[in-house]
Amino acid sequence: MVVNIRTTDTPGSGGQPDAVDWSVLETLNVLQKAGKPSIRRTLITAYLTTVPGLLERAGTAVNTADGAALRSAAHSMKSSSMAIGAVLFGRTCAELELLGKSNTLEDAPALLRRAESELDATCSALREALEPDESDGVCSF
Repeated sequence: MVVNIRTTDTPGSGGQPDAVDWSVLETLNVLQKAGKPSIRRTLITAYLTTVPGLLERAGTAVNTADGAALRSAAHSMKSSSMAIGAVLFGRTCAELELLGKSNTLEDAPALLRRAESELDATCSALREALEPDESDGVCSF
C-alpha cells in the first residue's frame, strides 16, 4: 500500500497540537534515502496499525490482573510512541509499565482510560498528517 503524506510538518488546527512532537519525526529525515519510500510515512503507518492492538492487550491484562502482560504491552507502546514523538502517550505507557512491573494494578483502570484518550488524540494527529484517502482503517480501536 502506498501512503501519501502531507508536506506540512504539522497537521492543521483540527488536530491535537500536543499529541505528537513532530520534531522527533523530522530528525529521522536524515536517514531518508533518495528514491526509497518515506521513512516518516512508513513509521506513521506502522504505528497506526500496531499500537491500538497493544492497547487492547494492555486492557485485557488489566481486566485479568496480569501484571506481566501489562508490562510487556505497555513497554512496547512506550517505545513505539517515544520513537514517533507521541511523548504524552508514551509517558502514560511508562506509568502503566511500572504498574505492571510491580504488579500493583489498583490504579491501572483509570490510567488505561487516560491512555485510551491520549492514543485517540495521537492517532487523530497522525492520521491528519496522512492524506485522507490513505488513513482509512488505521488506528481504530
